[in-house]
Amino acid sequence: MPQYPLFRWGALAIATGHWLQAAEPEISNLDLPRIPATEPARALSTFLIKPGFELQLVAAEPLLADPVAMDFDENGRLYVVEMRDYSERRDEQLGRIRVLEDTDGDGRFDQSFVFAEGLPWPTAVVCFDGGVFVGSTPDIIFMKDNNGDRRADQRELIFSGFAADSLKRLNVQALFNSFHWGLDNRIHGSASVSGGRITIARSPGSKPVELRGRDFSFDPRTFDLRPETGGGQHGMSFDNAGRKFLCSNSDHIQFAVFDDRYLGRNPFAELPSPRQSIAKDGPAAEVFRRSPDEPWRVIRTRWRVTGAVEGLIEGGGRPSGYFTGATGVTIYRGDAFPSDYLGDAFIADCGSNLIHHKKVKADGVSYTADRAPDEKKTEFLTSTDNWFRPVQFANGPDGALYVADMYRETIEHPWSIPESIKRHLDLNSGNDRGRIYRIVPTGFKQPTALRIAQQSPEEWVGTLEHPNGWHRDTASRLIFQRKDNSLIPALLRVATNSPTPLGRIHALWALDGLRGVNEKSLAFALADTSPTVREQGLRLLERWPQFLGSPEIRKALGSLATDSNPRVCYQLAWSLSVIEPADETSLLNQLSERSLSEPALVPAILNAVETNSLIMLHALLTRNPAADQPGPAIGMALCRMIGRRGIPDELEAAMRTIAGLKPSTLSVSLLGALASGVARPQELLTSKTSAEVVAQHVDWAMLAARNTNRLSSPDHTGASAIRLIGYLPFSRGGETLLTALGPKHRGDERAAAVEALSAFGSADVANLLVSRWNEFASEVRPELITLMTRRKAWVPALVAGVERGAIARLELNTAQVNALRAEKEPELKERILTLLGAPKTVQRQTIVNRYLPALALKGDPSRGLKVYDQRCATCHRHQGRGRAVGPDFESVRSMGKEKLLTQILDPNREVAPNFQAYLMETAGGESLTGLLVAETPANIRLKTADGLETQWSRDQIKSFAPAGLSLMPEGLEEGVSEQDMADLLELLAPTP
Repeated sequence: MPQYPLFRWGALAIATGHWLQAAEPEISNLDLPRIPATEPARALSTFLIKPGFELQLVAAEPLLADPVAMDFDENGRLYVVEMRDYSERRDEQLGRIRVLEDTDGDGRFDQSFVFAEGLPWPTAVVCFDGGVFVGSTPDIIFMKDNNGDRRADQRELIFSGFAADSLKRLNVQALFNSFHWGLDNRIHGSASVSGGRITIARSPGSKPVELRGRDFSFDPRTFDLRPETGGGQHGMSFDNAGRKFLCSNSDHIQFAVFDDRYLGRNPFAELPSPRQSIAKDGPAAEVFRRSPDEPWRVIRTRWRVTGAVEGLIEGGGRPSGYFTGATGVTIYRGDAFPSDYLGDAFIADCGSNLIHHKKVKADGVSYTADRAPDEKKTEFLTSTDNWFRPVQFANGPDGALYVADMYRETIEHPWSIPESIKRHLDLNSGNDRGRIYRIVPTGFKQPTALRIAQQSPEEWVGTLEHPNGWHRDTASRLIFQRKDNSLIPALLRVATNSPTPLGRIHALWALDGLRGVNEKSLAFALADTSPTVREQGLRLLERWPQFLGSPEIRKALGSLATDSNPRVCYQLAWSLSVIEPADETSLLNQLSERSLSEPALVPAILNAVETNSLIMLHALLTRNPAADQPGPAIGMALCRMIGRRGIPDELEAAMRTIAGLKPSTLSVSLLGALASGVARPQELLTSKTSAEVVAQHVDWAMLAARNTNRLSSPDHTGASAIRLIGYLPFSRGGETLLTALGPKHRGDERAAAVEALSAFGSADVANLLVSRWNEFASEVRPELITLMTRRKAWVPALVAGVERGAIARLELNTAQVNALRAEKEPELKERILTLLGAPKTVQRQTIVNRYLPALALKGDPSRGLKVYDQRCATCHRHQGRGRAVGPDFESVRSMGKEKLLTQILDPNREVAPNFQAYLMETAGGESLTGLLVAETPANIRLKTADGLETQWSRDQIKSFAPAGLSLMPEGLEEGVSEQDMADLLELLAPTP
């Protein structure tokens, strides 16, 4: 990497411990040498691609400029979005849609037409009905050329409201994108992180559709728009089975595990987040660029580290080397690459001038994505040209993977560039340039052009079996557009007799678009030899419930409940929350049994459970689960759901069913789960009608909770017993809970006791905790202090305990001190500030500067592990230790020590959206701070800093709002020396 003057100065500052504390530094053009563009004729010489592949330039300036999205129509013409107004010229509306054509069939575009112009920041395009839907925030517009001059003469506003709440200060890197034709005959798009409240232009009085944290799809004929699972930043793609993958700039590949449309069907079910990060090497994985870091980026990073300017610190002394600008995730669906690349993912990092490749493999009901064995320390494609800015991909008609290269000298959010640097940069440099490449295997021969538009409708039906996904999608779209019911017989033949599973799937959905699905085709799909077809058959059955009474379909559903493929069972469970077959309970019982070995099925099963919960619980218990183990996941979730639903007769019946078991770990864990869901658990266990029923189980739990002979045993009996005791009145179970906090009890038993104590609101309980403080194990005391800071009624007891020395001041960690300082009651706040001192007003950058010498010290990872255990393990996992609340440290080691140092000392400088803290005040008087795991119209699921996930119904919540801060508190450096910090950094980011 070239050395620039200020780069050397920054390194010297770190080595000597002298920092520049002044106004934003001034620099000259000499400090920022410009990197020249590479002309198209020489462009290919800058690339290195994986052996077996080659890169071909198929279009370049002056044919186009600034391509950010593209889509091929049925004639092989490429519609390209030109975002020439990136990054600060939106008001000038320089955006265009251009049409590229290859007139001689050699695979290179040789003609170019401006199809439409005058668009502010356009970011998406998809072909339909001879025209295109274009995304240009805040609108989606339909454009069409009706006279054949390659210029749009029809322009209609369809939707508006995307990023509506952000229009005054739009984030250019958070605009909706990635329009795709879906298997379901709908156009899908990513709403990015800006969301919106979407209205239909033709129906101005219709209720807006809220897209916070979700993507969308719409019917291109009726304009019915609905939310979809999503929330990635830029990039969204489907595989051949219609499964959805997303990415964000620092979380490069994610999987949509289930559809948003199922959420809320059962408001009492516990549902996880529908989106999972699936990269084996972590969200912000290491990447291996070949291009030099831009001079301005090196300078900015050093300024930020030393406090000369504010802003996010990039990857240490090397402001690159990990995903920071991941974009355009695309699943390869063509027929030109070797067959083992089908279904693989390609992701661009436009900031590092490279294309990354992942092998995507099924993992139960989800997927994992990993580097290919021969790409562990290299990338699929890299360039030495800093101007190479890949931002999006497209599967092409020829089976190639097309790459949109925005080709810019600088690609960065303008708000993040210091003014003294920005005035020396030309952020428009390159807005008259742009390239499109295609990736093909070595020796690729250009196929004869297949103009699907010139085929007959009957030929389109045959094209549904084509090995190239683009051909199948395009034929499906044309069939949907034509609305020709005469094609139904041919489609039925393909749906039931095609030798290819993908042909059968596309024919089925084409039939759906023509309203031509019949009982026979659905029955064939549900009994198909391909699990992918069976899965799609279930999704179609949701749309054709009139066939549920068919004997063939009922038989097929029975088989699917025990299907060998986990995703088929998973889809059946979700579909059962929509359809209502006569034997639904039997199907759910079979799926419930399957979940004993595959617990990932549990949320989907519970989402479908309505009036049959008691039958399912009884069926579960007749399978004789192990009495010496807590209830299986499905049983515990079922009991919690029954408790939350709160129907008296159902609660009593469930309690009697469980009480009919022999007292055991199984019975007390299930009773505890049942009690955990109800609003007043003490009444459930102590009322006249129930006390006698559960008496022997409660007595058994009391004895089990007092047993201290399990310290080295894997037995979880004590924890289950303590949880149940926690739902008794404190006068009866309190002494047992307090005793369980002592050193003679296991860690899981102490944790259960803390959880149980959190349910009691009386200040008398807090006073007891303080008075018996020295009896409790040292490991549990931090959790008890956190518990006391959370309950408003308990704070005075905690403060009094610290005042009189019953609790040592040093036992309070930074987060707890900050929580106490936030007290609002004037008299109590004054006591707290007298006791703990007012919060320091020192800027966090000053703290960062103080610890910068640690970067020059040699660290010892063994000593660093002790610091980690004391400061980090509460919220972060590392090599199997700690709790998974914040990011796993394995996923951030590639950031470099400087960035890690800043994130530890100044956690609010850069807060990823998925780690933003939320504040919740419950109707019961608790104040909770945690991460939002999932949200439905009925519930909120929160993960607190102790790693505990809890689900709250809306009626239990007094207030809920983002804190605008990281869950990680400031001030973790208290009591940490520079050498301690060096040891911790060496543990987390070892020196190569």
